[in-house]
Amino acid sequence: MSQLTLKSVTHKNRTIYVPCDLKKHLKIINEASAYRKFLEETINKFPELFPTEISGGFEIKETRYSKKLKVFQRRILVNKISYTIKPSCFMPYMTGLTDNVEKALFLRKYNVPYEALSYVFDRDAMYWYRLETHLGYYSLVGTTLKDSSQLPQHVVADEKHTWINKEKAYIATTCAEGCFLGASVVKEADEKSLTKAYGVFKKEAQELQTNYVPKTVNVDGWKATQNAWLNLFEDKVF
Repeated sequence: MSQLTLKSVTHKNRTIYVPCDLKKHLKIINEASAYRKFLEETINKFPELFPTEISGGFEIKETRYSKKLKVFQRRILVNKISYTIKPSCFMPYMTGLTDNVEKALFLRKYNVPYEALSYVFDRDAMYWYRLETHLGYYSLVGTTLKDSSQLPQHVVADEKHTWINKEKAYIATTCAEGCFLGASVVKEADEKSLTKAYGVFKKEAQELQTNYVPKTVNVDGWKATQNAWLNLFEDKVF
């Protein structure tokens, strides 16, 4: 999944994450003309990150200071609605810089305890726990797609076997055009569990387009996966 994120407008969040490292952000944040030039280039390259109304132009607004990271952020006005622009080097909720937390979060893949992360990387154990759990707060579809017309007509679905705290689990993934559009964890790979897991993708997609139904779904021979998609979309796929 792309890391260039915009939270779903369905949830009334007006935060737009743009690709920008900290060095560049600090250089342009206080220069309105330089920031406008940067945003115009970003809009041309990644239009899906922004509301469609931005094609009619935008206004550069004030900066706001984050006490957590001790940095400024810029706001813009699009069609009389204000949006906060954040560089992708900032973690959600301004809890840290991505470069500073990436290594510790990577170690969680190998079940390194939060207390050990606290000992090596400072902060308390709850800080690292919250960072990890907050990653699951976001709608994958909402973060990668803003324009409902870009929802894919053809998707592929499969389950990835993994282990969580020594217990086997399955990640039900939905992909299209080189992007992860859904990833939900369940303990079983039966029809009921997979219907619930893939149902998260359906819910998120239909937040963007209420009547969304993919034309085709490419799955393997696992009957539970096939039935899960047929359950969710009422025999309208395959």
